[in-house]
Formats: sequence, C-alpha cells, structure tokens
Amino acid sequence: MVQLRHVGIYVNNLKRETDFYRQVFNMHEICNDVEQKDELIDELLSVHESVRITKLITEHGKLTGAGDMVELVEYPHSPYKDSVDYEIYKPGVAHLGFGIDDMDEVISRLKMLGGKQKTSVHIMPNGNKCCFCQDPEGNWIELIERRQA
Repeated sequence: MVQLRHVGIYVNNLKRETDFYRQVFNMHEICNDVEQKDELIDELLSVHESVRITKLITEHGKLTGAGDMVELVEYPHSPYKDSVDYEIYKPGVAHLGFGIDDMDEVISRLKMLGGKQKTSVHIMPNGNKCCFCQDPEGNWIELIERRQA
C-alpha cells in the first residue's frame, strides 16, 4: 500500500508562509521552525548547511492520523533564494489542491494574508467549484469546493 504523507514546499520566509497556511486553511502545527542539519540534508543540498522546517496538518489529517500534511522548508543560505519565478505550466512546478467548505471565505482569508486569486471561480462539469490562487511567495494553490448533494 502506498500513502502520500506530505507535500514539501521550499519557502523564503518560513514564518510568513506558516502563518498563511495555518490561517487560510486552519492547519495545525506538528512541528514549528525546527532546525535540521544532518547527513541527509548535506547530501540533498550538496553543502554543509541546515534547513528550518515547519510541518502542518489539516483537520482531516489530524482526525485520521494519515497524510494531509504540508512541510514548509526554509533553506536560509540557498544560492537561489529570491531568484526563481515559475509559471504553473513549466515542467516540475506543481500545485497544492485543497478541498474546502466555503470558497468565498477561503479566498477572502487568502487575499487578506497576502495570497492572490489567479482565476475566477469556475463551476466544473461535476458541479464542484474550482479556483486557482497563489500563496504570498507565488506557490500555486487549487481550491475545490465540492458540490452540495
């Protein structure tokens, strides 16, 4: 059996991004601003540096104890910091899809906390509402409000 445990996002400002995901999506901290410096990080980054990590989980993930986690990783000494600007359609760039209960409420919180709405809200053929947004650092987010039965 395979389980998707979390999605990792490299960020420039760990505190701002943590506050954004906590407040917009009501996520809970598993760990906050923890320094990780070990052989795995050395091998992954090819330098002897540390990263700072915050792990957040949705209400659903907290209830089920499985998945629904976002891992925010700040690499303070990255040579690429502040220099990368991707469009969503470039290979390798992804988006996070969040199932939500109230599209208008989430978009309002997202904008208030520095995020951007990038598309209008669309009604999909299955009746779900869908909208693409970005967090304060430009990471793409898809909001999906399921059709009420």
